[in-house]
Amino acid sequence: MASFKRVDAPELSLWEKADIPFIMANIYVKGLLASLLGVFRGNSYPKNLKHHILLTKIRTALRFSHRQQKYLSLSTPEIYETTMKYRGLEPDAVSLPHDADGYWIGNKNAKKVLVYYHGGGFAMAAMRSHITFFADMIKILNDNGHDIAVFFLHYTLTPYGTYPTQLRQAVGALRYILNEAKRSPADVVVGGDSAGGNLAMATLLHLSHPHPEIEPLTIDKPLAGVFCYAPWVDFSSDGASMTENANKDLCTVPGLEGWSGAYLNGKPGDNWSEPTRAPAEWWADAKTERILILAGSDEILLSGIEDFAKKVKAVFPETLYIVGYDECHDAHLYVGEATQTSNELRRWVAARL
Repeated sequence: MASFKRVDAPELSLWEKADIPFIMANIYVKGLLASLLGVFRGNSYPKNLKHHILLTKIRTALRFSHRQQKYLSLSTPEIYETTMKYRGLEPDAVSLPHDADGYWIGNKNAKKVLVYYHGGGFAMAAMRSHITFFADMIKILNDNGHDIAVFFLHYTLTPYGTYPTQLRQAVGALRYILNEAKRSPADVVVGGDSAGGNLAMATLLHLSHPHPEIEPLTIDKPLAGVFCYAPWVDFSSDGASMTENANKDLCTVPGLEGWSGAYLNGKPGDNWSEPTRAPAEWWADAKTERILILAGSDEILLSGIEDFAKKVKAVFPETLYIVGYDECHDAHLYVGEATQTSNELRRWVAARL
């Protein structure tokens, strides 16, 4: 069994601590201004005023450094344990190779398993909404005759681990479910959001085109499906949506550049660190029955996601690409309500498992 101790909280300098109240005050002021002046916002801002205020606060909060974010936030183990207990569920953790852990949501003896990689720029812990979203989803599905559990990966965050550490851990989680938990690939779906969507697609690539630094994983039949939610598969910042959606989304270009720089740690990008770089023919033999790509119409990553979806779909016809209207990046995790894409994901998983 894995432990739930916190391992990634840095000790801040006096200046780093002194800076925190000023950023908090700035978040409050920007949120107040957004609420007071939001009625005058134009079409380049979210249509929903509540969303406009929330996203303004989140963008302002990205002023926190990576170290400050980790200092102020709970770790993924703490998030998982406290959220499960709050919902009256028993936490169940498994130690995996390469200093990773896997967390069960639902009955670990379920026939079908969804292996999940969370987002956060490879730098931030999972959120409570990650756990509650999937706990709610599998309850709905299981109440309607399914037998599904989620295996949630706790991977190493930057800067404590850099590429390809997280991909090695992601492959290891799938390896555990197939080889140790004895699930058939036909009973397994792999998915992730944002940076976790990157890991999901890179893991899929690894099955047919192994990363040279990671042990190959051979499967005798395709996975039931692989999905990526608002996937960060392209680290460039020159897409049209980067400027067109700058005031509609929660992500910022400086934030993305800081996260990708920490993840690559001086290494050049390649076909696995940025799956959109992989040649089209690499996707033609993807070892999965179906691929689902989800995005929000208002996210700054949209241009890169669209290009990626076109490339994959051109050679792998069993690819479904859905864009949620008036949705920011990972909207289902932030706005506190069901979205078009979250409903589509539940239907897709139900059909696959």
